[in-house]
Amino acid sequence: MRAFHFRLQTKLDICQRQEQVTREEMHRRVAIRNQVVQELELLENRFQFLEESIRELNASPGQFARIMVNRQYIPVLNKQIKTSEQNLIIAEEAVEEIRLELVERMRETRTLEKLKDKAWHRYLHELLLEEQKHIDEIAGTAHHRKSL
Repeated sequence: MRAFHFRLQTKLDICQRQEQVTREEMHRRVAIRNQVVQELELLENRFQFLEESIRELNASPGQFARIMVNRQYIPVLNKQIKTSEQNLIIAEEAVEEIRLELVERMRETRTLEKLKDKAWHRYLHELLLEEQKHIDEIAGTAHHRKSL
């Protein structure tokens, strides 16, 4: 009997490779998103520290210059936080986009793998039928020889 050959094997290999590439891209985008999240957390912590610093400086006399410098830094820090939040939204959208693409690639790969599995079971069934036919021929020949 002929060897098993899945005629869509090349397509399956390509789909598996595309899935792997998409998965790697997803990991890259998630890493970028995590980096933006860390940056945002750092900026928010810096903002809280700045507010505490201003409160402490208000309590002590003679710190007017430092208070003014800190207050002038607040709008700059707010702008950086808003920019970082916008970057986070963009990064989240990029992660969601690649996640949907990955789901589609996985679905396509899984479909082809199921087709291959069905073809394999069909091949095994045909192989068993052919083997049974061969055994029946041998038994028929042996029975015919015995009767002679």
